[in-house]
Amino acid sequence: MSNNLNDDTVKLMDLKEIDNMLIDMDGVLLDTAYDNYFWQKHIPEIYARKNSYDVEQSIKITHALFNMKKRTKDWYDLNYWSNMLDIDVEKEKLSKQMIDRIKLKQDIIPTLEYLKNKYKLYLVTNAHRRTLDIKLKKFPLQEYFVEIICSHELGFIKEDIQFWFLLRNKIKVDFERSILIEDTLDNIKAASHANLKSIYITDNENINDGTIKMKCLSLLPSRLKET
Repeated sequence: MSNNLNDDTVKLMDLKEIDNMLIDMDGVLLDTAYDNYFWQKHIPEIYARKNSYDVEQSIKITHALFNMKKRTKDWYDLNYWSNMLDIDVEKEKLSKQMIDRIKLKQDIIPTLEYLKNKYKLYLVTNAHRRTLDIKLKKFPLQEYFVEIICSHELGFIKEDIQFWFLLRNKIKVDFERSILIEDTLDNIKAASHANLKSIYITDNENINDGTIKMKCLSLLPSRLKET
């Protein structure tokens, strides 16, 4: 092997031995701006009106609640937040104002078309099933995937090592011949315990953590053609 190949190119050559790609949704296929706006701005504004708070006070209250539940199942659970905040969260997500904010990342459709012809694709998300349904109603991505798995349905989120062993048993694929495509490093680290290799979607490609890194999924076809 030529010594002038960079580390990521060497790792990408290993994808010739890959049959399956396990792909995250938010931050990989869809822009996270929708979710960030919904939880950081829209819900606090609704909560402020409902409880006669000013918006700044409402932001402090709601963000404190959100931070308390990050990296837990409750963080993704629409029922939990509807009960906690006394807001119909699903109804708010279904408003035209919110639906219009759901955006695909650059060149995702042609990228999925390319990958589908070479690998079996699985969508693996922490999103609540009802959140997933809202997003797939706008962008019917399910046609590109063999199966769609919501972590809630396995009882653990992707940050939990146990999830990946349960997932392997559910979808019956060989993780030695699979790769995870993720934008959350905690999920990548958890998956590595199940011997699942990863491509880390990140703007910071200078992190030296042993993962293959790229700024967006749409770069993957051209990178594969280079190997």
